[in-house]
Amino acid sequence: MGTITWDPPGPGPWQQDSAHNPVSQTALMQEIYPEGFNKGFTEAFAGYGLLLDRLAMGVVNGFTYHQPQPFDMPGPDGPKDPDWIGAEIGRRTEVAARAMADRIWRDEIANWDAEVKPAAQARHRELGSVDLGTLDDASLLAHLQTCMAHVEAMAYQHHRYNCHALVPVGDFVLQAAAWTHRPPDSLFGVLDGYSPVSNVLSPEIQDAVTALRADRDALDLLHSGGDPADVLAALRAQVPAVDDYVANVHFRLIEGFDVVNPTTGERPDAIIGRLAAAVAMTGNPSIERADALAASLRAEVPAEHREEFDDLLTEARRVYRLRDERGIYSDISAVGLLRLTLLEIGRRQVAAGNMADAEQAFELNMDELDAILAGSAGPGSDELQRRRDLRRQLTLDGPPRYLGPPPPPPPPLETLPPPMARVMAAVGFAIEGILGQLEEPAGTSTSIVGIAGAAGVYEGTARLVKSIDDLLTLQPGDVLVAPTTGEAFNSMLHLVGAIVTDHGSFASHAAIVSREMGIPSVV
Repeated sequence: MGTITWDPPGPGPWQQDSAHNPVSQTALMQEIYPEGFNKGFTEAFAGYGLLLDRLAMGVVNGFTYHQPQPFDMPGPDGPKDPDWIGAEIGRRTEVAARAMADRIWRDEIANWDAEVKPAAQARHRELGSVDLGTLDDASLLAHLQTCMAHVEAMAYQHHRYNCHALVPVGDFVLQAAAWTHRPPDSLFGVLDGYSPVSNVLSPEIQDAVTALRADRDALDLLHSGGDPADVLAALRAQVPAVDDYVANVHFRLIEGFDVVNPTTGERPDAIIGRLAAAVAMTGNPSIERADALAASLRAEVPAEHREEFDDLLTEARRVYRLRDERGIYSDISAVGLLRLTLLEIGRRQVAAGNMADAEQAFELNMDELDAILAGSAGPGSDELQRRRDLRRQLTLDGPPRYLGPPPPPPPPLETLPPPMARVMAAVGFAIEGILGQLEEPAGTSTSIVGIAGAAGVYEGTARLVKSIDDLLTLQPGDVLVAPTTGEAFNSMLHLVGAIVTDHGSFASHAAIVSREMGIPSVV
């Protein structure tokens, strides 16, 4: 494999993002994704006047690393002028105060619902309806370039909404923790169930479920145990709402943010599993538990702060679904569309004798893809296999958690003007809740020590899940053991008695869904 070096992607300290990308990414995603990510974070932070310009992304050996970049970071010309720094702190404090007073997230989530999300869904469906097999190479190249630009645009869209999703949530948790004297991470349960798109019975599957429940023949077909592809085709022909559901989600990645992960449409067994789980779901016990926790917390809040507690909780619940929706309706869909295009290129290369299998196309970079579709030769099958093997080995070996010098301590919040301290605290807490994890593995050969996602005791068969195929082998009562979990797991979690993951924190997907389902987890 050669010598692998781990040089920081830039000056200063960098932290690896194992929460979203615990694997080495393809070269193409390394080229496309960071620009939209960095642009989105820059805009998100600017809207709240943070003392950070952005949470920057860099890539090393396929692994994504992040760096909080303060506004006064020295530039090419050296340190910033002290007078400018003082004035800029004043300006940003005013922005932070206005953002909190005006509750700018309200207009943003209203715009998300009315314009941004519907436009993104329509564009995904438009690109997903293209019959790739009918395109000549020139048209396929144009479609590829459209899809790559779409991924970058959707990465930007995802991350420009970060602060709108994080600030009200982090602000509520920290204020409530101060009033109740409870650990902040123990308060996240009041939000469980308030991200409907991540529920088993999500809004986008509701019409299909209603139609299935009303059609006994369709229900019998759903539970027939027949070949999933045949069952799904028959259901789509028989139940228009099922066909519409599949048309809206077939291009969406089942898991992760890279083209190597399959789309929903490629796994009819996963769609059948989602439909069956949703049909079986009744009520929303997670919301009931969340409301009960909120009531008990409110009783602990001093009387003079209860009205404020209610207000902040309402705002946190208002935006909480953006945590999931900004990914599902943005880059998770766009990357899936890119994957489908690459598979079509791969199939043509296999037919021409240039690749061993269609998925070798995932190892090509932008220039190589352009050249191939323009009629030039690309890397041979052996070289593409070498790249694939290297990615997999890097993932198996794992990256260093930190690169560069040790990160400096954050500025003491008590030294900041109150509006600035409030938004900095809210964002910092929320980001740590998503990206944070134990610094070092803990435990023994017979025990695992981690972060408590949800309390409880459970005993069952441990089922190791490292792939979508593994996921579909889950049996009722299993303990799900996985490197990490994502939205793909939602369709199977009704079978699970407990969750253990290798990566995560108290606000990771595994911790959140375990609380929502009322099962224990360690992350």
